[in-house]
Amino acid sequence: MNISKKFEEYNDTLEFCKLKYNSTKWIILSIIAAIIMLILSTIISAIFIQEANLLPFAFTIATLILCLGYPYMKKEQIINSIEANFSDALKQMADTLKAGDTNESALREVANSDYGRLSEEMGISLRRLEEGTNIENALRGFAQRIDSKLVKRTMTIVVNSIKTGASLSEVLEDISEDVRDLHRLKEERKANTQMQFLFMIAAGGIIAPIIFGEVTAIMEMFTKVLGSEISKEQLAQAQNNSTMMLIITQGYLIIEVIGSGGIMALIRDGKINKSVIYIPILLLSAFTMYYISVSAIRVFLAGSM
Repeated sequence: MNISKKFEEYNDTLEFCKLKYNSTKWIILSIIAAIIMLILSTIISAIFIQEANLLPFAFTIATLILCLGYPYMKKEQIINSIEANFSDALKQMADTLKAGDTNESALREVANSDYGRLSEEMGISLRRLEEGTNIENALRGFAQRIDSKLVKRTMTIVVNSIKTGASLSEVLEDISEDVRDLHRLKEERKANTQMQFLFMIAAGGIIAPIIFGEVTAIMEMFTKVLGSEISKEQLAQAQNNSTMMLIITQGYLIIEVIGSGGIMALIRDGKINKSVIYIPILLLSAFTMYYISVSAIRVFLAGSM
């Protein structure tokens, strides 16, 4: 793994998202945020939980992943908005060319339209075209700035069509329909996997933590009940075993959440890297529900004894 290359890619992501930090500063800020969360969660854990637990570890990891993954999340949102408007922009360019205008006018029409970030990127290509860059290089630059397979493949087809002397207006019109169909298929995939996605959220972030919390509270109750009937040495051993089981249970909960986040990313987006969005949220949800469950069962058992 080339670390310097990874830093360059992270820098490019930060620049694309218009976050005014380089990769080193952003990583340092993320680590500082994680350390602050570690301190706060440790204090909260010591005051309210008062037992061995992995809450500080889970919240710290969630904060670090969330901070480091935020640029990727923002980049994904920008790319999604560009892809959503891409077919309309291509159709508008095709109509402009059919009306007899030049390539420069077609780019200007899109740059002046309300397509959000897509219009901004087209504006950059337009300026390069006005500075003397040919249309092929201007469109290649547009595709390189946007890290989207859909945009890159489309621009490759357009550039090749220009080289072969094909009618650009007809090519753009045909491609615009294909791009619209591809985007619609992408949205349909999300809609068709909605139930599976919600099931993973419920199972990984709510139901499993509640069950683990119930088991933990019941184990504590058994330890207390047996405490009056066994020797001090046996009680100490039982408490140690209970603490060990508590750590193992919470460790398994963390592993289960990470697995659920990865599966959710594959189901909904087909990209494992999207799990950086889901894992931190699931971790926070899972441990919150876990301790709510533990507290509720403790109160219930205390009232029934």
